Amino acid sequence: MPFSCIIVDHDLNALSKLAEYINCSPLLKLEKSFDNAIAALEAIQLMSHPVDIVFIEVELPGFSGFQLAQNIYHKVGLLVLMSSQIHYAAEGYYYNARQFLSKPFDDQQLNKVISHIIQQIQSGGDFIMIRLSGKNQSVKIRLKDIISIQSASNYLKVHTADKTYIPYGSLQAMQESLSHSNQFMRISRSIIINTSYITSTDRYRIKLAHNIQVNVGESYQKTFDHYFRKTTMDNATCYSNNNQLPEK
Repeated sequence: MPFSCIIVDHDLNALSKLAEYINCSPLLKLEKSFDNAIAALEAIQLMSHPVDIVFIEVELPGFSGFQLAQNIYHKVGLLVLMSSQIHYAAEGYYYNARQFLSKPFDDQQLNKVISHIIQQIQSGGDFIMIRLSGKNQSVKIRLKDIISIQSASNYLKVHTADKTYIPYGSLQAMQESLSHSNQFMRISRSIIINTSYITSTDRYRIKLAHNIQVNVGESYQKTFDHYFRKTTMDNATCYSNNNQLPEK
């Protein structure tokens, strides 16, 4: 399955060149492209599934690439910042960007950066191995495909869009194995969710993609409130005319 991509760049020549490269690669699939951050943010927030790779020009007018990156990192597998100003590469780490593409770029540079990106996505950190209950078999699941994980006695139910896997294990052990990813949140003694799949909330009742509904446990409500306030405030900044970068 090719990796999904989004491009956000007001430089239409660079956008067109990158889009052409992605469309010619069997490993990549261009989902959408945008020439401004506001439209990109609104579209990404409405998507029911996380995006594998988002390419963002840093110096977008009105709402900077850094601000966009800070608002969408939890919905994206890997962020790639782009700019002719090489010093932005170091700053990208503050905004969860793991690659930098220097402009103007040629095919050789694109090949090198895209190769590094694919290696990062295909690394073990983006997958989890689980041993299926009742079978002497293990399967590898991409983290971005997991919608929720539910504990049931001494085994788990791992829900994806296509299938529910039932592996051995405890929810605590699963939570620890997912601790490197900022997409997952434990919301009760028995449930972990992928926040990228949240479609709506009604106080402490959460609706996820594919009609999965879960409740936030009482002892987890404070953590969920903090997450909800943070994401709400982050999203609200996109409508501000303030061009200053967010504090690090």
